[in-house]
Amino acid sequence: MTQNASSIPTISINEALHGAAQYFGNEMMLMDDISWNELVQTPTQIGFLFIALCTEGEASFSVNGNVQYMKKGDLLISFGNQVFDEQHIDENFHGKAVLMSRTFAQNCIVGLNKMWPYLIYLMEHPVLELSAEEQSWIIDCYHLINRRLNKRSGRYMREATESLVRAFYFEICNLLDARVQPTSQSQTQTRAYTIFDQFIRLVSAHYKNERSVEWYSSEMCLTPKHLSEVVKQVSGRTAGQWITTLVIIEIKSMLTNTSLSIKEITDEMNFPNQSFLGKYFKNVEGISPTVDEICHVDRGRICNE
Repeated sequence: MTQNASSIPTISINEALHGAAQYFGNEMMLMDDISWNELVQTPTQIGFLFIALCTEGEASFSVNGNVQYMKKGDLLISFGNQVFDEQHIDENFHGKAVLMSRTFAQNCIVGLNKMWPYLIYLMEHPVLELSAEEQSWIIDCYHLINRRLNKRSGRYMREATESLVRAFYFEICNLLDARVQPTSQSQTQTRAYTIFDQFIRLVSAHYKNERSVEWYSSEMCLTPKHLSEVVKQVSGRTAGQWITTLVIIEIKSMLTNTSLSIKEITDEMNFPNQSFLGKYFKNVEGISPTVDEICHVDRGRICNE
């Protein structure tokens, strides 16, 4: 585990690998039976996307300081950078889980800008109570991914796996869509959540043109420091990290899903020149912004088993 500035250890997806039933390189893992006490030693910050279905028993814990309760049939969704603490796990607790690196999730998930209402909801309600039919859908998706990972050969293994992950993602979106009431958000959110919601909506609309925290804070009549503090408090990530995430996701999407050239992407994303875009991308991803580089890294992760 690594230690962050506040001395709270962060568990990485690699450190969770030992409990996985199936794994996809170092990017995604399936756990047939969660050993919670082994996976999370509190207080701990989760450094990956964590989706867990309780199949037996009960558990209580806090997420970013808010107490949560989980029982049979409940689904926990943590999108990473959240601090788990004060856990009390029933000795009969069992569950299935899917763990994904944030990079893999971002590469698989399409229409990320439509997710913000759901992310806001999950920050306040990370545990969902599922109906029997909803549980069945989640378990079916889990088993489909599990079967795909059992068959490790195939020229299009990555594409097939990502397609199943997208289906799983959309099923979760269906669960959330049935619970998120657009008119209720402003009534239930605190001032901090309202600021975060406004910030994310602004970034979603302007990230192609504006990449500075100062611009967004000015639009919101806040100081850059206050905006960053509030965003970090609510989401576990700074305002600058959120802006960078959306920019990188969009560049990757255009590189891998369109025929646009680097020059055209540079113009579309309003970078001064190709060199500036290249340096920006490499500073974040550690590789050059080319399809070959991205695919090489992605395939390398799969083969690194």
